Amino acid sequence: MRFTKLGENDIRCVITETELINYGLSMDDILERNGRMKEFFRAVLDMGSKELGMRKKDGIHLASAQISVLKDNSISIIFHETSVEEVLRSLVGDDEERLAKLERDIAENIKKNPQRLSKEVRNEIVDFIEDKIRREGHLTPAVMAEIRQIREEINSDDYDILASEGRFKMCAIRFRSLDDAIRYCTMTDYTGEFTSALYKSAKDEEFYLIIYRNDMPLEKYSGLLFGASEFGSVMELTDAGRAFLLSHTETMIEDDAYNKLKSVGKK
Repeated sequence: MRFTKLGENDIRCVITETELINYGLSMDDILERNGRMKEFFRAVLDMGSKELGMRKKDGIHLASAQISVLKDNSISIIFHETSVEEVLRSLVGDDEERLAKLERDIAENIKKNPQRLSKEVRNEIVDFIEDKIRREGHLTPAVMAEIRQIREEINSDDYDILASEGRFKMCAIRFRSLDDAIRYCTMTDYTGEFTSALYKSAKDEEFYLIIYRNDMPLEKYSGLLFGASEFGSVMELTDAGRAFLLSHTETMIEDDAYNKLKSVGKK
């Protein structure tokens, strides 16, 4: 992925077709803007903001995305970010009491989970959007159908469903050299706690960094993995897949491999 800062609130990200495939995504996911693609957008925006030094203090990103397909089938995404205060003020207007309540709800949400708004808060925001559209006289049947779809997405929430199904339990990142593994760990620079181990192929000059999600939030886990395509390829692992991989590799670093490789890269 290549990130470019276009302005104070604009980030451009170019993602190759191979990178999309590595994350199990397709052009259909992009066109449909389904739950998997939205999670991908969130992680990409978070990673780009970090790389370009545009991180939000509260961890909440509100952005629109303009997508275009380039000649080589890579995807260009331009994110335009805005502040929570600006969005809320545009939705609520002069209703200071209602605005204050929503601001309190968001502040409480951030204390519990700074990376993701709860379903309740998201539904509350949709209420504001619906009221604003109604006030402006644009609440047509088509718009109402779209709002219902948004509510259904919020209430079904692919993010929570995937987590409850036990997916994204662990993965292996395959690198063609040890240097690539070190550069990946140094660049992503994740500070949370998780289990990781490094293995070397018994036959080829390839290295496998296994990352166990443990209690890491899915969004953080996704963000950590999305950075891997610059240096290697990502594979989701089942218990059987892990057993197969270990039977064909030699152990290099059995514990805390990610942080040990990162410390080597920072010397």
